[in-house]
Amino acid sequence: MPTNLPQHYHKAEERFKAARDPQEKIAHLREMMAIMPHHKGTDKTRAELNKKLSALLEQVEQAKASGKGKGFNPYFLPHGDSPQVLMVGAPNAGKSSLLAALTGAEPAIGDYPFTTTLPQPGMMRWEDVQLELVDTPPVMQRPLEPWLLDQARAADLILVLADLSAPDCCEMVETIAEGFEERGLNLVDRVDSEDTLRAENQRPTLLVATKADHQDAPVNLEFLTELIGGRWPRVLVSVKAGTGLDNFAHTVFAALRLARVYTKVPGKPAAMDAPYLLPEGATVLDVAAKVHREFVERFASAKLWGSGKFDGQTVDRAHPVADGDVLEIHLK
Repeated sequence: MPTNLPQHYHKAEERFKAARDPQEKIAHLREMMAIMPHHKGTDKTRAELNKKLSALLEQVEQAKASGKGKGFNPYFLPHGDSPQVLMVGAPNAGKSSLLAALTGAEPAIGDYPFTTTLPQPGMMRWEDVQLELVDTPPVMQRPLEPWLLDQARAADLILVLADLSAPDCCEMVETIAEGFEERGLNLVDRVDSEDTLRAENQRPTLLVATKADHQDAPVNLEFLTELIGGRWPRVLVSVKAGTGLDNFAHTVFAALRLARVYTKVPGKPAAMDAPYLLPEGATVLDVAAKVHREFVERFASAKLWGSGKFDGQTVDRAHPVADGDVLEIHLK
């Protein structure tokens, strides 16, 4: 086993070993393969995981054929520990190329439609956070496939890719937005956190305008801007020219509206390599619940470094936390 695998890989491996259901094992194996770096040192391990994956897929299919197994949906990728970001777009919108450029994953890439036939995950790093990007088979028309709706509801952020080289890029973006809306899911800039029921039917969305180096890109971008207005934030990229790739992970993390909070125990330095990710507006008690569920009942107070009035400020359970905060939790 390579020694340079990230901590997220080992956590996924623990879940794989603990799982008893073959479908759960398949999901965790896919997560492990998405996290694993691509270099010669991991080739042997990747081949071993592929062999295990093939055996599990065959096992599930045999059980399904015999009537002893529950239906297996190969299109659905369960949510792991990392934020999940779903890429949706028309054929040849550049999803697979973007996934490969940002994560090192090796999806099938071609200049012909339907190169991607199953969801393909890859891990993109931003500072000390791993983000799971998921490439999906292309959207052609409405109604959208049910599996895509399920995956979108499971995701934390939707990336709608618009091909600036295509004359119908505006129509395809509308097809995607209206397709989700028809199935009860609205793609929005910001989820309404004040209304739980409404929030369940919303997903934050980022418009990714691809192939920004194409000669028709300026004209199509003008039409796209007129169509979208301020509905979603947007980012321009070109894998071929390298445009927009350097800051892409930061843009995605900002669109997720998450805060990284680090913890420490009294008398010891903070664990700055393992942040807890919490939604915008989270409190000290939310952090305590992330650390351990028993901490909620046993919570006494906390000390805060970062967004407080001064470092080491004593705060109560309702105090809001911000990105980069360090928290020292004291229990009863």
